[in-house]
Amino acid sequence: MKINNQNLKNMKTTKFFVKALLCLALVTSFTSCSDDDDPAPVNEEEIITTLTLTFVNNANPLDFVVLNSFAADGLEDGMSTETITGNFTAGVTYSLSLGLLNTSENPAEDVLNGDIIPEADEHFFAYAVNGLDMTMTRDADDVPGPDGSNLGVNTTWVANSAGTGNLQIRLIHEPTSVDDSNEFGSATGGSEDFNITFTGVVIN
Repeated sequence: MKINNQNLKNMKTTKFFVKALLCLALVTSFTSCSDDDDPAPVNEEEIITTLTLTFVNNANPLDFVVLNSFAADGLEDGMSTETITGNFTAGVTYSLSLGLLNTSENPAEDVLNGDIIPEADEHFFAYAVNGLDMTMTRDADDVPGPDGSNLGVNTTWVANSAGTGNLQIRLIHEPTSVDDSNEFGSATGGSEDFNITFTGVVIN
């Protein structure tokens, strides 16, 4: 049987398209497999640029003390600046209100309510005082934390006697163990989201 030139061209063209389709199928299959093997994106830790502790006199809301710490690059890694507004009064009981913000976002993100409290089982606030005659308790309505502890968001403080000293607050992420039996709280393991000490806190 004779095959004319036109039939030969048609056969060559058909073979070319078949090969092209096979190559396309192989490339698509390879790309799909590569996408399936890619690791899932890792969620980065929330940035905390601003920490605010507001102590309000339970008997007089006009009497308050504000401790503020700010680091544009984040309190964990950046150089922070601390400011203190007001003095405590000896013999007075204060309720503490915490604020944690990420001001690198616009509008600023409420990290405390948006990240820390929803993941309370992975966080713990530990406090300490040095040179200050103060006591604190974790309130009955405090947020439950890891290992049956209280997170340390809702707390009550008593300024006992006059003096000047330091007040420290730490936020621990995924601690190995925690202990809030002494109210100020302690933790082992994990990593610190921040560790801030306010110096020159005054009780009159």
